[in-house]
Amino acid sequence: MMVMLANPAARERIDSGRERYFIKAGSRWPWSYVKRIGEPCRPPFPFYLAYAAAVLRDRGFEVRVLDGVALDLSNEEFIDRVLAHPPDLFLTETAMHSWRHDSLLLRELKARLPRLRIAVAGPHATAAADFILRNEPAVDIVLRGEYEFLAAEAAQILARGAAGDLRRPGIAFREGDGIWVSPEKGFVPDLDRLPRPAVELFPADGASEMSRYDDGICTYRPAVTLHSSRGCPFRCDFCLWNQVMYDNRAYRTFPPRRVVDEMEFVIEKFGAREIYFDDDDFCVSKEHVLEICAEIRQRGLKIPWSCMGDAMVTDEEMVREMAAAGCIFMKFGVESGDREILRNIQKPLDPEKAVQVSRWCRRHGIMTHATFVLGLTGETRESMRRTLRLAHRIRFDYAQVSIATPFPGTRMHDKLVDQEIIPSTDWGSFDGTRACAFSTPELPGEEIAAFRRKFIRSLILHKIIDHGWWRNYLRRNIRLYREYGPGKVLEPLIALFRLSE
Repeated sequence: MMVMLANPAARERIDSGRERYFIKAGSRWPWSYVKRIGEPCRPPFPFYLAYAAAVLRDRGFEVRVLDGVALDLSNEEFIDRVLAHPPDLFLTETAMHSWRHDSLLLRELKARLPRLRIAVAGPHATAAADFILRNEPAVDIVLRGEYEFLAAEAAQILARGAAGDLRRPGIAFREGDGIWVSPEKGFVPDLDRLPRPAVELFPADGASEMSRYDDGICTYRPAVTLHSSRGCPFRCDFCLWNQVMYDNRAYRTFPPRRVVDEMEFVIEKFGAREIYFDDDDFCVSKEHVLEICAEIRQRGLKIPWSCMGDAMVTDEEMVREMAAAGCIFMKFGVESGDREILRNIQKPLDPEKAVQVSRWCRRHGIMTHATFVLGLTGETRESMRRTLRLAHRIRFDYAQVSIATPFPGTRMHDKLVDQEIIPSTDWGSFDGTRACAFSTPELPGEEIAAFRRKFIRSLILHKIIDHGWWRNYLRRNIRLYREYGPGKVLEPLIALFRLSE
């Protein structure tokens, strides 16, 4: 039995030269951006698909991979590649903002391959399993939550010709004229059970091209994404991944020795020149971080690495040890500069701690990327202005400013419904870089989106007078120019002029 793990591209043409491109697998929040038609995408690495591929391969299945996002394939090109080697089971991650495009492609695949079994996964499929199965006849199976072992279990059942046995925890499927949805979700309590992710299969046909992937903060190519943990003990009410995919269950870590083994593997196998730890929160456990850093130094491993961390529990000792072990870049979430908003969303962050962490990182040579979210629970015009004032004080090098999106399955969504503030029924608007999917009597969605544009312009202009920022910016851009060319260097200015798109 052959299983294809796929990530089809989804796009909307803007004009003769530009298109809006949707990011799904590999990202904890669905987003899109505008690019030139034919321009490489370089999306984040679809790590769940890679783990699922490894589990399926270990169970004896023939596994093929087709990442149409990384390859920038049109629907026609994507379908042609599937038809060239028709699978028995086709599995893809989908997202709320791209569902309209994804479902059209799945219908076309089903029309061309009527016997093909199609399964979908990811947070949108997890939250909307019943809706998808009732409204999209092309989809046969939905895998809810962490789906690596669920994918193998479903494939084994189908290989035996016993589709009726799919009544298993974490699986939803169409059963005759009815729908069966497991109330449970897939969960991997012991991460060490997972095999090493099958990075070598991506983006397609076993021809590994890691240079096609990029998280945006990585400086050197090829950069390879790894994980050292899953989950997060914090309970932000807007967080899609922690609430929907993990059900707010336990934070878990891979053994530090295994983490560094995988670092060595990708260096030797793929010539990795940078590693990005795309954990939900790399810095949750100080002991875990320090053990990884000690293992890296003990082995004499010399490779720059980056991580998704936080400003809540990180202290200067952790920052110092990370820098000594090769860390050159850290992301962390600030979200809001208003203490009341942070209490509303249950994020245990003192805004002043974000200022302090950015200073520690600059002191020890780690560049930073801070994230802010507008439109959070209880947001007002003054709280947004307070967030902007805080952002001006944080010594970050790069930033992301997004719009809070009330995805079904999150407490933020439930709060809005309880307040009789019904989010948009246009799933395409559930895109935190593009639009606000709701309005409150105090704060219209259009005003939140407009303030985001103002916020980004203000941040870029403010950095012009930050001498430390210029030092880091110029030093990094010499490297970026050598690795990527002038386009990467000009990204901040391009962002400034693309805000109206």
